[in-house]
Amino acid sequence: MSRAIEPTYHPLAVGGYLAQITLNAPEKSNALCDEMIGALDGVLKELAQDEEAVAVLLDGSGGKSFCAGADARQLQTVALSGAENSRHIDDFFANSYRLLYRLHHFPKPVICWASGVVMNMGLGILAAASHRIATPSSALAMPEITIGFYPDAGATWFMQQMPGHSGLFCALTGVNLNAGDALYSGLADYFLPDARKQPLIQQLTRLDWQFDAAEDAEMLTAALTDFEVESNIRLPESHLKIRADLIESLCEDYSPAAVENAFAGLHGDDPWLNAAGRSFAAGSASTACLVLEQYQRGTGLALADALKLEMVVSANRARDLEFIEGVRARLFDKDNRPQWAFSQLRQVPQSLVLDLFSPPWPVHPLADLGV
Repeated sequence: MSRAIEPTYHPLAVGGYLAQITLNAPEKSNALCDEMIGALDGVLKELAQDEEAVAVLLDGSGGKSFCAGADARQLQTVALSGAENSRHIDDFFANSYRLLYRLHHFPKPVICWASGVVMNMGLGILAAASHRIATPSSALAMPEITIGFYPDAGATWFMQQMPGHSGLFCALTGVNLNAGDALYSGLADYFLPDARKQPLIQQLTRLDWQFDAAEDAEMLTAALTDFEVESNIRLPESHLKIRADLIESLCEDYSPAAVENAFAGLHGDDPWLNAAGRSFAAGSASTACLVLEQYQRGTGLALADALKLEMVVSANRARDLEFIEGVRARLFDKDNRPQWAFSQLRQVPQSLVLDLFSPPWPVHPLADLGV
């Protein structure tokens, strides 16, 4: 098993145990590589079958991040290494999306302690958990536009669950979200102090677990609600909520030209909106067009179909020069000056965007997902 996935088994007062799985790669903000995805999936398979395991708690090590996403540097390196290694890209995304689907349908409660940075696969895991906890240090974002990728890891599905067009706004801007935003958007359920994780685990071990998934999930909901009340901590104001009307007006027209015109006005006395506007303006125009198409295609899609759509787009985009250039500028050379192929959304050919949604293989790697 990868040492970057650290399981801890907490004995319960009633017998059995609570399984804590810690993402243990703090030097890269707990970003998930191939090995970590495989190890995490293997542990979850075992826990699903183990009658002594009543629930799973997912967290991250290091104190600064739950999970910053997939390891984009690794993906870019593979993409540049030649066609003979391209199957590794497909394998990575297929394994990642199967893992997320497993979490969404896990037969026992899954608690996610989402403190620190939560992005990309981190957001996907958070959205998949049954009981999701944000803390004062939680910093959520969909910043893929800054590296020429797009929000995946189930974002096609969970963006549709967010209020109004807030999901689309976050995907287009990569703007930072706090714990108030996490609860408002439905990406988290509870708000607890960062220092309360260990006391929470101790309390969970003392609960009267029934070893029945439905009953235990209900009991866990009540326990976490009580623990939140007892913690008596004030939830920060949601950026998304107080600007909901503006966000709706910005995103009412999905055409690239209309979005570009609307977002050009994001400047003034509002620092949060200013940051959103700067990120949009400096990001990849082709990613913005991709996101607009993704958002429209995601309407009404079931989770399995959303992940299948992402499998196609991710396999294509990870090999695209726009992503390769974005990772170079932001993560390797760190000059923060990516040379994007297009400077404006209206310059991006619609055919280029549509090609990203065209399967590159005769048989879809996730054809059996959800069947």
